[in-house]
Amino acid sequence: MNEFKGFTFILNVIRFFLCIVGALFVITMSTGGKLFTFKHLWLYSLSSIPFCFLLAYCLERFGSVLGNLFSGWSSRRVSPRETLSADLEKAKSSKRNSRFEEAKHIIDQVLEKDPDFPDALYLKAQILWEGFQKRQEASACLQNVMRLVPRENTLHRWASNLLKEIIDHE
Repeated sequence: MNEFKGFTFILNVIRFFLCIVGALFVITMSTGGKLFTFKHLWLYSLSSIPFCFLLAYCLERFGSVLGNLFSGWSSRRVSPRETLSADLEKAKSSKRNSRFEEAKHIIDQVLEKDPDFPDALYLKAQILWEGFQKRQEASACLQNVMRLVPRENTLHRWASNLLKEIIDHE
């Protein structure tokens, strides 16, 4: 990748140099070679080489800054919970495949970063109940979900139903 950037930088230097030489040639020809001779063209062409490097460098830096500005330009910010959603999906997949130890380890890491994440707490309760038959810990997680989520939310209903199932099983 860096080789490609170096190559495009050199190409930009050559382009600028050719543009300057072309402009000088046009000036030389338009004056009829009297005020601005080929000797001047040769001298100015050689002195324009450092200018071309500087111009190519400035253009590349400006393009990088502008590209970073536009690529990172977003009207909304990503919430921390959205960044944890991939780990949550891994834990769900492990649970579906009856790899409860792995699922619990992943969900514990998620809850370490965000202890009041209702979806993660609900999933942990499911893992604790289905995989380990740990009623007390699962019930505590479900009560936390019900405390964090409004009553009309679907997750609140699910937590309530699972808590009822755990209590009825006792």
